[in-house]
Amino acid sequence: MTSQLWKSTGLSVLAILICLTGIIVGKFLLVLLGIFLIVLLATVEWMTGRTLTFIGVDHSVAHRIIEIGETVTAEMVVENRMPWPITKVSWENSLPQAVTVKGPGRVVLNAPTHRQILSGSLHVGANERVRVQYQLTGHARGRWMIGPAALWFGDVFGFTRLYRDMPEQMYLTVWPKRYPIAKKFVTRTLLEGPLRGLPWDYPEPYKVKGIRPYVPGDPVRQIHPYASARAGGLMVKELETVQDRHIEVVLHPLTNQEHWMGIDTALLEGVISLAASVIEAAMRAGIDVGLTMSASLSGYPYGYSHRPSHSQESLSEYLTALSWLQPSGAIHQLIVARMGDLMRRLTPQSVVVLILARWDDALDPILAQLRYRGTRVVIMTNGDLGDAVKTAYPDLLTWREGRLLHA
Repeated sequence: MTSQLWKSTGLSVLAILICLTGIIVGKFLLVLLGIFLIVLLATVEWMTGRTLTFIGVDHSVAHRIIEIGETVTAEMVVENRMPWPITKVSWENSLPQAVTVKGPGRVVLNAPTHRQILSGSLHVGANERVRVQYQLTGHARGRWMIGPAALWFGDVFGFTRLYRDMPEQMYLTVWPKRYPIAKKFVTRTLLEGPLRGLPWDYPEPYKVKGIRPYVPGDPVRQIHPYASARAGGLMVKELETVQDRHIEVVLHPLTNQEHWMGIDTALLEGVISLAASVIEAAMRAGIDVGLTMSASLSGYPYGYSHRPSHSQESLSEYLTALSWLQPSGAIHQLIVARMGDLMRRLTPQSVVVLILARWDDALDPILAQLRYRGTRVVIMTNGDLGDAVKTAYPDLLTWREGRLLHA
């Protein structure tokens, strides 16, 4: 929107007075001077109207999604499509404090709103386009608003002052930090039988297909001692494999038992990064991953739930959803509702990976139902869930000092 902030009305009154005085006293030169001023002011008014119509301002960011620590170029473009210059141009842009800005102008912090103002001045000649480029470096996960930006400028003669703002707001998404997860943390094929592998590979003896003679190269752990003793030679268990296993990641970002107690930012960011790391590691291994979150984000005020997928588009969507996530005051109710959606799509090949920082008693009946259905549940945390939880749920992994520890 462009508007006129200030206009020199005194000159208009002076021009009329000079013209009338010249007529009254019979001074032709005064009349000409008054007419000249009136024509000049009319010309300035016409030029101002043209300026209001034909000044172009645009604002853009090279990439709307970046990683933490990544730098992206943003620019503001001022285009003058008129045959006269625009003088005394001042500009400013409102930016979040979650990004570090480097470029022309000066930065002033606005602490109450956690924003920073980047401002400067420039000159735009006739039929000229001027670009103001600056660098933004994200250092915190989130969805950050870039703008609004505004211009202040005057006409050639300095008789008026104009204002132009850009109410169009852009958003820069900074993906959460990911931790390095071992490549063998998760596999697409699950070996069933009395062979314990990954944390959720429960021993299931009834999945042994049969016994056969040992062949060089067979894992030593598959040797069946009793069958070997009876047969007088090494015998191994032939195990059945289950293909197309998929993982359902459930993120419950609860950091305090009550919402009014506030949010533990360090704990929240850590559990979000842990979820992002597990999702990325599983998808890179070619495993279908579903994501359920008991938190609000843009477009999903009542939580988020996505069916399993391992495409690059889904990975980008998951990381973006994790970036936009904000804990809701109804987080206890949301986990119950979203877990209900999840249960309707579980299959025998599903493994539920519950990631949380603090235990929620609302999970107990839900997990009891999952155990009754025979669904495998693995719990991962970056906090301390307490001895009672560790006793009730032995398949508990804790993230400490860059690695997972089995409880």
